[in-house]
Amino acid sequence: MRNQKPLDTYEKVKEKALRLLEFRSHSEFELTQKLRHQGAKDEHIEDTLDFCRRYGFVNDKAYAQRKAADLINLKKYGLRRVKSELKAKGISNIIIDEVMLEFDTDEECDVLVGLVEKKLRGDFSDKNSERCIRYFIYRGYDIYDIRNAMNIVKERSDYSDGV
Repeated sequence: MRNQKPLDTYEKVKEKALRLLEFRSHSEFELTQKLRHQGAKDEHIEDTLDFCRRYGFVNDKAYAQRKAADLINLKKYGLRRVKSELKAKGISNIIIDEVMLEFDTDEECDVLVGLVEKKLRGDFSDKNSERCIRYFIYRGYDIYDIRNAMNIVKERSDYSDGV
């Protein structure tokens, strides 16, 4: 804590929280952890969270929806990885389950086929296939979906080679 004013009053804690929220959204858990790390007292943190909830500065469901959409659309993570990332941000299981219902598993499979095709680049050797499977498991995709996508890509490849 380099040259920082101690967060010993509600006003200072609230000011710090608002400064943190200026730069990006935070879950309640993240904001609590950051304020606690800065030395804020629990009662000031809770009062600050109440204030932030009341004015819509902190909303775990909206945060989870945005975060999940970014992870799926930008990072191309699978639903299992998205759930794990949200859990790590302190989002409750109830909210995670609600948010995950908004995402289509069929669309996830369609995206996965394109990703697998790009990853394999026509090389279906055992070594490359296993590497591809490990890569997409790490990114949160189900093994069944990965194998299915690989089969689709292989069938397309066989079809285009034979025509």
